[in-house]
Amino acid sequence: MRKIQLSILCVILLACNPSKNASKPPKEITSNDNVNSTTNDNTDYYEENFLRYEDHIYKENVKTVKLFQKDFPMTYPLLFMRDNGQLTLSFDVMGKKFETYNYSFVHCDANWEPSILIQPEYMSGFANGFVEDYKFSFNTTQPYINYQLNFPTNDFKFIKSGNYLLKVYSNGNEEDLLLTKQFYVVDNKVEVVANVKAATLARYRDFKHEVDFSILHPDYTINDPFQELNVVIRQNFRWDNAITGLKPLYMKGGELDYNYEDKNLFWAGNEFRNFDIKDLRYQSMNVGSIAYEEDNKYHVYLFPENSRAHIRYLTQQDLNGQFLVKRDDSRDSFNEADYANVHFNLKMEQPLANGDLYVFGRLTNWEFNEEFKMQYDYENKAYTASPYLKQGYYNYIYAFLPDGEKEGDLFTVEGSHFETQNEYYIFVYHRPMGTVYDQLISVSFN
Repeated sequence: MRKIQLSILCVILLACNPSKNASKPPKEITSNDNVNSTTNDNTDYYEENFLRYEDHIYKENVKTVKLFQKDFPMTYPLLFMRDNGQLTLSFDVMGKKFETYNYSFVHCDANWEPSILIQPEYMSGFANGFVEDYKFSFNTTQPYINYQLNFPTNDFKFIKSGNYLLKVYSNGNEEDLLLTKQFYVVDNKVEVVANVKAATLARYRDFKHEVDFSILHPDYTINDPFQELNVVIRQNFRWDNAITGLKPLYMKGGELDYNYEDKNLFWAGNEFRNFDIKDLRYQSMNVGSIAYEEDNKYHVYLFPENSRAHIRYLTQQDLNGQFLVKRDDSRDSFNEADYANVHFNLKMEQPLANGDLYVFGRLTNWEFNEEFKMQYDYENKAYTASPYLKQGYYNYIYAFLPDGEKEGDLFTVEGSHFETQNEYYIFVYHRPMGTVYDQLISVSFN
């Protein structure tokens, strides 16, 4: 068991083994309609102006969207009440045309549906504003403008915990969406003690992780935990395989025990693959060649790779699917890092049946993104993809999405080993009897 400590008040971090301009108001979709699935049957979901209560980019010229704790770009978007912390949103708009962008916030319940609270009830101050921090790209072959937003500010604060959606849109027109991002405001009132280990059940022991945990609340009242609590477990901040709906097995004093053997299991997967394009002048980690081609773009060709489904586990340090925007020898990588088409090549004798293969990780927002969908090359017997990526250091993995499913399968290509090290995030929501919104009373990293 390894431990990674973050200097964030009241949060435990342990690293361990085990979805154009619109001429009508945007329609909405919520998590109960499978917001994190690319297999939704509602055709309206695929309309470009369809408001999604999830991480989503609505315009093709928007790239490298990331929301993180200020000054810590490898973190996820968690704010802690009474901590005076900020989040930073960073995104690029390709081209040289400057536009004015606005932002607003929506408070959501534990299922990522809009709560019934009105804005003055969950925020103090003036909450709608402009994205005023921007820089034109400097010394790059591909022109873009990098926009950044730090929040909350002295003008507004979040006064209720829970799930929030950040909306960014053009020229004050909320119908003209640019992007949406989820984030969390946490009011730590209980303690979560977790233990992640190889599965107890013998048939899963070599392949799955078991996430056991207890909620300690000696000084906090939870009258009916079976009705009032909502617990969510996410592996490496993925949504597609999140576990929800767990109820405590038993209660004793101020402790709620969730020590299951079957309902809290995750495929362990494998360590993430990686590549380094911090410098496009020479080949670095897992890069076979780099060329500046006739389309006036850099093209990075990764070394051909193979399936790891039937090979033994090999220890490898990784970032659990993260990526870092970085250009070597630059003062500010956010506006000095260039873009390139990165060519992935996965050797496979036959195409996989009844589903599609994707490059997967935080670089895809943990979504099965069309840009990262791989195509099978029959002549070369390989799956290929060439997404447009900003310079930096990347983790990724190959995920198979069966037809009609929303959960990605890592086992088919990557294998699964109990020794794999992942991060598990446990969210505890509380809606006491007689109240109207879900408080987020703890987030633990395990």
